[in-house]
Amino acid sequence: MDVYLSDITKRYGRILANDGVTVALKPGRIHGLLGENGAGKSTLMRVLAGHVACDRGFVEIDGERRERLTPATAMALGLGMLSQDPLDFPPLAVWENFTLGGRPRTARKAKARLIELSGQLGFFFRPDDPVSRLTVAERQQLELTRLIDNDARLLILDEPTTGISPAQKDVLFGILRDFAARDGRIVILVTHKLAEAEELCDEILVMRQGRLVGRFEPPYDAGTLLETMFGPEAAQAAEPEIAGEASVVSAKAPETVRTSEAAPLAELSDAAFSDEKSALPPCTLTIRTGEIIGVAGVAGGGQELFLRGLAGLARVREGEFRLAGMRMRGRGLSAFLRAGAHFLPASRMEEGLFPGLSLADHARLGFPDARGDIRDFFSRRFVDRFHVPNQPSAPALSLSGGNQQRLLLSLIPDSTRLLVAESPTRGLDMASSAQVWEHFRSLAASGATVIFSSEDLDEILARSGRILVFYNRRLAADLPAAGQTVQSLGRHMTGRTIPAVA
Repeated sequence: MDVYLSDITKRYGRILANDGVTVALKPGRIHGLLGENGAGKSTLMRVLAGHVACDRGFVEIDGERRERLTPATAMALGLGMLSQDPLDFPPLAVWENFTLGGRPRTARKAKARLIELSGQLGFFFRPDDPVSRLTVAERQQLELTRLIDNDARLLILDEPTTGISPAQKDVLFGILRDFAARDGRIVILVTHKLAEAEELCDEILVMRQGRLVGRFEPPYDAGTLLETMFGPEAAQAAEPEIAGEASVVSAKAPETVRTSEAAPLAELSDAAFSDEKSALPPCTLTIRTGEIIGVAGVAGGGQELFLRGLAGLARVREGEFRLAGMRMRGRGLSAFLRAGAHFLPASRMEEGLFPGLSLADHARLGFPDARGDIRDFFSRRFVDRFHVPNQPSAPALSLSGGNQQRLLLSLIPDSTRLLVAESPTRGLDMASSAQVWEHFRSLAASGATVIFSSEDLDEILARSGRILVFYNRRLAADLPAAGQTVQSLGRHMTGRTIPAVA
């Protein structure tokens, strides 16, 4: 398969998302696409997949010029895209979503094929469950399974390792290598993880400010890639974020992580959380003031419900839960807010933001007591502190995924005592991730507790003083971060160790 993008140009108002991008994608290869947030990567891929019409330029597939692709025509040509935010129908069953756009099958055959293929990929689904019961990471896994089943000739994968274990990642990478090697197929990996791009890709393309600014082949030099992505000064700040260099970053953690002498902030005594979808068994745990705690687990392992229970979004079914000295069992969300809890969801547009409201409207809702011109407040807090684009009248939906995450971060009150964050750096480039963690360390240093989940085990190891690991919907281990490795966490995540905490 030969794919050629010529002079792709796309504007969103005054924003030039793609500025005359021309690139040839070679058959039988895995192409990495890197760039900071807002560099134009997602827009370029959405043009190729037919989700966005470019203002100028065209796509050529196997020598035939295509000026206006649609999702339907792109899929018919064998182009499939796995978006960072899944595109599915939550009310439908898992097996029904699996069959969308594919070959006609009876329900029995569709379920059997789903179980067979997901097993090969190391994923697990209950075919009759509605997709609304799945986590964001599980929905991505389902979409990837569907694309592979549909026999796509070109796969666009946006952060495909979200929510999977190291063993599952190895299986996935093997499948992608085999996929690209068959009949001249193409894989495009959009990622912020340099180590993954270097491990998997036959070449790496770098975008910056809407333009293609670099094309590299192995052996790769991480410093050169970072400088091409960010420029010399920003690259120096981003270097500690390179995957696999957790030891560089972990040196910063002890200054904000408290010891066992710190006062308890949250205490769970045989506390069990539940929601309308599922329930966790009781656990006993103490979370202390000023800690930074990482939470690891394969998607669906129970960590999602645990975090929501800490923030008041799932009820305490039994046992005792105290937060800042208050008994929380039977209390509503407003009580958790008064106690200083704040929740940062992984699903940005569905749970965290209002797609049609402007950025200034979000500032008004998040900080109703802010005085003076809301645009001045927005500039001081949102733009200067968190690097949200200075477009207060723009709707949240117009932002890139990374900038949506920055908007969520800027809405965290300074008075927060317990910050519960699902994948807080999801979709952020390395320089932006460093800024997020600088803010989190500042919160912890001022006495707040940060408890976060992440699909990036290197990030958990680098940023945490303590790690909670979930397996099979229960707390399987409560570990000091010191001395742990990606491999040891992976063993806990996949049930290959004796549970340390019942």
